[in-house]
Formats: sequence, structure tokens, C-alpha cells
Amino acid sequence: MCVESEPTRVTLEVWHPGCWTIETTEATDVGILGRVVSRTTGARSKAFVTLYADRRRDLDDAVETIRTFPQVHTATEVPNSTPEAVVQGSKPGNATRDLLIEHEAGSQISGAFLSRDFVTAQPVNTHDGREQWNLLTMRTRRDVRDTLDTIATAHDAEITVSSLARTTNTAGEAPFSITSLSARQREVFELARARGYYEWPKQISGTELADELDIATATLHEHLHKAEAKLLGTP
Repeated sequence: MCVESEPTRVTLEVWHPGCWTIETTEATDVGILGRVVSRTTGARSKAFVTLYADRRRDLDDAVETIRTFPQVHTATEVPNSTPEAVVQGSKPGNATRDLLIEHEAGSQISGAFLSRDFVTAQPVNTHDGREQWNLLTMRTRRDVRDTLDTIATAHDAEITVSSLARTTNTAGEAPFSITSLSARQREVFELARARGYYEWPKQISGTELADELDIATATLHEHLHKAEAKLLGTP
């Protein structure tokens, strides 16, 4: 793989078949912010998403719709979990609702991007049947386009590049050095950020995070300490 000295920002519009987020936004008047996606055991993944709409009843319709998809195993509401900064920065509708969803891994295209050295710079915003992706990578422009063509072919997807440019301005986004984390460290760290663990005051405790991940609290802190050391460049 050819790499650049500075990260490349890639913004995309994506459609792919069998995606419950895309189909939900086609069937209901909601948008969906995908904030954390992680692989779990076997062929299942977990997604932490925020639904947004102009009316609360639209959110009810969307939750009911999500639970009808065969590729969705569970859709659990998570009350009061959206950090204020995320809500304001994403400019959702008048009403929001957070869900923790366990689903078939193949129903989402996120793994295809993350496994090919792309990092999500902002939440994936799905509305009106299309996903809006904002990614960072060290790949060259030509390599990016070749890789996106490979992903589109493999997933029978439609991928439109909205913009593609090198950038050093990643303020307020996921740290680019997050690519140095292991898959498990990234999963734990991104969930901690999304749930407000690093807010002041904290919006979730380490014990609550550990329970959600089904790991010991000591293990959670070990993952977070290692992730923080890598991101801060400390030994």
C-alpha cells in the first residue's frame, strides 16, 4: 500500500443492499448517526447509534421498524447517553434516541472500510436511504479510489466520492493515531468517548462501561490505559 505523509480526508455517499440503517431511513422519517461499530463474537457486531427526527412518534416508528429486520438481533434503548457536543455538532432533528444494536456483521459495510486502513472522522450519517461517510486514511488518492472500487464490487455497493483531499485539520475529530490501536482497544476507547466517559463530569462510570462490554472493570481500565498511552505518545 502506498502512503502519504499527511492524512487524506475522504467524504462519501454510500448505498449497499441489505443494510438495516439505510432501509430504516427509507421507510421512516428519521436519520441515523452511527457512532460506534464493533465486531463481537462470531458473525455478530454491535452498533451504538442515535436516531433523530422532528417528532418523537417518528422515533417510535423507526425503533419498531429496526426490530423487524431479520439481521437485527436486539435493539436496546439507552436513555440519556448522547453527549451534548455530539448532538449539537451533528445537527439532528428536534428529538433523538440512542440504541445499542446487535446485528449480523454482514449487514453493514463499515468493516470493509475499517479493515482497509480507513478511520471514521465523524459519525456516519444515514438519511433518505444514503449513508454519508467522513473518513481519514494515509492511502494515496489513487490507492483510495482503487480500494473503494474493490469495496463497491465486493459489496454490490454504490459509492460516490464527494471530496478527496489531504488535510492536517482534524480538530474535534477522532485522533488520527487511533489507527495504532488494536481492534479491542479501539472498540473500548470509542465506546468510552461516545458514552461520555471523558466528559466532565463523567456521564458513565468505568463499571457501567465494563458491564456493557461484558468485561471486568480492571480489564476495561487496562484497555483504556493502553489506548491512551498510544494516543498520547507515551510509553
